[in-house]
Amino acid sequence: MAASGPLAGAEPPPAAAPGPTGRGLADDKAVAAFYQPDEVQSIHLHVTDKDLRRMLAALPELVDVPASFRWRDVSVENVSVRFKGNSSSNPRQAHKRSLLIKFDKYDKDRRFFGLRQASLDNGVQFGSLFSEPVVTDILRDHGVPAHRCNYAKLYVNGEYRGVYANVERIDESFIENHLPDAGGPLFKVDEGGPGCNLQFLGDDPALYARTFAAKTKSATKDPARLVEFIKLINETEPKEFAKALESKMEVDDFLRVTAVMLFSGAFDQLTGWNPHNYFLYHDGKRDRWRYLPWDLDVGFCETAFGRIRVLDDWHAAWPVPRTGAPNPLLERVVADPALLGRYRKLARKILDESFEPDRLCGVIDAKYRLIRDDLKADPFPPRRATVPGDRGYDDIVDSMKAFVRKRYASAVEQLEKPGERPKVERRPPGPPPQLVGKIQRIQKRAQEMQRDGRDIAPILELMQQVGPAVREGKLAEAEKIADEVLKLIAEKQK
Repeated sequence: MAASGPLAGAEPPPAAAPGPTGRGLADDKAVAAFYQPDEVQSIHLHVTDKDLRRMLAALPELVDVPASFRWRDVSVENVSVRFKGNSSSNPRQAHKRSLLIKFDKYDKDRRFFGLRQASLDNGVQFGSLFSEPVVTDILRDHGVPAHRCNYAKLYVNGEYRGVYANVERIDESFIENHLPDAGGPLFKVDEGGPGCNLQFLGDDPALYARTFAAKTKSATKDPARLVEFIKLINETEPKEFAKALESKMEVDDFLRVTAVMLFSGAFDQLTGWNPHNYFLYHDGKRDRWRYLPWDLDVGFCETAFGRIRVLDDWHAAWPVPRTGAPNPLLERVVADPALLGRYRKLARKILDESFEPDRLCGVIDAKYRLIRDDLKADPFPPRRATVPGDRGYDDIVDSMKAFVRKRYASAVEQLEKPGERPKVERRPPGPPPQLVGKIQRIQKRAQEMQRDGRDIAPILELMQQVGPAVREGKLAEAEKIADEVLKLIAEKQK
């Protein structure tokens, strides 16, 4: 975690004053201040040099190490910290790394004003630092119980490490703070996998276990309830579908999320091209499911990776992307005139209230003003993986605002004159299971080799080609690279 670049803007930490950490109890005012959207927070971590070196040496494995945490005059001792995310697990990553802070790692009852975790995202990958704070604010403005997000300057052992997105974790604390049933099951779809698009695979919960990670005890105990919901989506008779879905899901909130994802161009979701980065939560008190979006750093880009045509292939009145994976839930919404009409009505309200260009461009400018000066000493690359041609933060912001204007104009026209549904061109969801299995074997063996002190740089160099190949739909090429890596590992282990 050695800092790169000058440490201009370093903030010498004042004497830490131990404050209340709200063990087991939420302090709503303190947490609201921690996620205050128009205020850049300052977070201080202290980690021994030995543990910092241990975190780096373990990569690509992500290991927890002890740390102390301070925000304002509140200190929490004996927390844990680790790197998080794909960009941060790469040993050759030259830029700042995302971090996950766990307040309850070494003491299950320890909290930071009721929070179990805090997440600092580097924003390196896709949406720069702007998409997630903007999108989550819009979701919450429309009553969707989304995670909160603002900005934080990070200091490690007194050294400035840059601006991060300070993202509220969706975990048990989130459920306690935002949702009606504190004991409700919570499942996470992270990297995709079998059934990630809510396709029914069969009645056996084991068929979905690798894709839908149980994040609460109740989810672990009752995975069959999730399977029942997926089966309802896929097998309910058309004339009964709207009523059945209404009885088991917070439908209007899902339709609102669908509209916000489409208008913001947040394509990396169940509602977009790549069905992952979401949670499903079950409210046992009302027997209702909720869709909770996550990892919203993707957005405000007209054409992503040079191939995902966010504007051309995502029609505001017909919200299933024209290309991409099958989507059983949205397909059934679009096929039901009453549900489709509800979506369009909600979408038009959201479009007018939150995506009107003058208003939203002003919001983006305001976010930029908050962190503009702090970015000058930030080691974060001023470009997005989705748009390699970015030339700096001013260029990113201008590009985002151009997208907002084009999206609004096209969405108004499409919602006013839906016309016939655009022709759909479907592709299977994600990489095939055999490729996923090979990637998992490679990751496991690379970690073992690194622990043994062996050089894994050639392996990492090849594996960096796999992700882009998968995203571009070049699955045969990706599998060929994986086979080459497995052969290389076998040779090195002889």
